[in-house]
Amino acid sequence: MKELSKLKSQNKKGNQKSKKGPWIFLGVSLLLYLLVYLFDKVKAIAVAERFYQLSKEILPFLIIVFVLMVLINLFMKVSTLVKYMGKESGLKGWIIAIIAGIFSIGAIYLWFPLLKEMKDKGVKPGLIAVFLYNRGIKLHWLPLMALYFGLKYVFILTIVTILASLIQGTIIDYIVKEKGK
Repeated sequence: MKELSKLKSQNKKGNQKSKKGPWIFLGVSLLLYLLVYLFDKVKAIAVAERFYQLSKEILPFLIIVFVLMVLINLFMKVSTLVKYMGKESGLKGWIIAIIAGIFSIGAIYLWFPLLKEMKDKGVKPGLIAVFLYNRGIKLHWLPLMALYFGLKYVFILTIVTILASLIQGTIIDYIVKEKGK
């Protein structure tokens, strides 16, 4: 989303700090792996083989999810979301909030100014809550979760998360409406 890119460029200090984190994590991980290799080569090789097998199993799913996320983020515009998530949006607004939340990427704090702008333009507070709640569903982690916990578990957890977001959004709309009286 172009608006998200603009927000990211406005917060360069935070981005510079966060860019170092993954490299530090990678460096520490490699050092730990090297230490394990020095003390127990058999275990280190077993870990490397398991990592390779896991990567082979997950990679096709990650590629599909990545392509879908890029396409959706490329074509999803804030003005369109505002149009379909207004006060009278009905079921369509709830569905869009769920899908947009699931497919949204980036640090959550970068979304706050954009969500405030959407709220100021008429998006219901409950739909913003649903959007934020569904950011907890990370498509790129679903294949890994399914591998460890099973497809049934991941499916049930995802459905429960979506349903809970709808309950939370409804409660927030009710509270905000009551405060406005």
